[in-house]
Amino acid sequence: MVLLMTLAVGSSSCSAVGPDDFIAVQNPDSIGTDRLAAERIPIGITNDYKPCVARLPDGELLLIAFHAGAGRPLNEEYSFLYRSSDGGRTWLKRQDLDFQGREPYFSMTRSGVLFVTTHVLPPARGNKDGYTYCYLYRSDDRAKTWQGTKLPFDESLRSLRKDGKRPDKSEIGPTRNVLELQDGTLVFGVGSGYGAARFWRSTDEGRTWDKSIACNYSGAGPDIGKYRGSMHNEAFLFLAQNGDILSMKRVDSEFYPPIGGTDTPHGATDQYHRIVIYRSSDGGANWSYEEFGSWYGEMYPSVLTLKDGRMLFTFTQRTSVAPNVPPLGLRAVLGTQTPDGFDFDFKHDRIILSAKTPANLTSGGGFGPTVQIDDGTLVSSYSYRTADNGLHCEVVRWKLPSTE
Repeated sequence: MVLLMTLAVGSSSCSAVGPDDFIAVQNPDSIGTDRLAAERIPIGITNDYKPCVARLPDGELLLIAFHAGAGRPLNEEYSFLYRSSDGGRTWLKRQDLDFQGREPYFSMTRSGVLFVTTHVLPPARGNKDGYTYCYLYRSDDRAKTWQGTKLPFDESLRSLRKDGKRPDKSEIGPTRNVLELQDGTLVFGVGSGYGAARFWRSTDEGRTWDKSIACNYSGAGPDIGKYRGSMHNEAFLFLAQNGDILSMKRVDSEFYPPIGGTDTPHGATDQYHRIVIYRSSDGGANWSYEEFGSWYGEMYPSVLTLKDGRMLFTFTQRTSVAPNVPPLGLRAVLGTQTPDGFDFDFKHDRIILSAKTPANLTSGGGFGPTVQIDDGTLVSSYSYRTADNGLHCEVVRWKLPSTE
């Protein structure tokens, strides 16, 4: 392991709130209103992209993202970190991170051990391997120092394609988050193309990993032996009350069955992807397929259990497929926890957390997720695009009406 953090120059961000700032609610039902008060705080510099927020056990907030640069040169991207001790209203000096890869995403154990996943595209800084690999970073000192583990291709991730060809090195894709089970065991998914996938387990808070569990997807659903992407790529892991592990997986809509009563939209970009669920009842060895209930063009999932017991699903709408219409950006819906998972209502109380990307432009990232602080305030992070094609990050502080 190598120590991987340096401090860099930056400026703190403070609140920039207008008297009429609000969050729109489409088709309000249980929320009871079509708008919620919002406090928006810009963070960082132009072309910062896809922020992710986390809350430490003592209440301090962390925000991590990556800087794409003007013209988005992959070999110049870098990750950075901000801290807030007042619930996201103000943020301390920017810290540049000596991470490889893009789209850094937080997860955290109950004791406060932090993990960040990234993926390193072939043209990216430091990639001399010629294919996409990933990193898992770990910190047990409140994100002051980090140790990085490279996730490369190896023979355990080599698969036999259905046409009989054995790919030399398929790109690697891990789950976004590390998941803590009820007994404290940590689990994490790593895969390559055409069904090759492993489920890692750690009993020492992620210092070492058992990588021996091979994942089987022979249950109901499409034949993933024909699917070129990793079955764990960008998946968000969630632990159900009954102990099942749910993997909320972004998938290519053209490979999977259409949502009931619809035709699959044929888009030229990956922004037409959607989310499905894979479920494991045996710790990650065997997985079955389920529909989730969301829509085309919705991705980057995260789930939060609120203090009042409700569930909040934060996601990004990256393209417009009717009935979803612009603006694009970060969204949330409410749901309830069930013994075997959750049930979200995507038709009512659609919370429009970000609406700043102009309607004629593609999504500026969204990403999320959402955390809740001690007084019940919710803090969601996102990026958006402006008319000059610049990218910008901010957080929004907001509250849901009381259920009492």
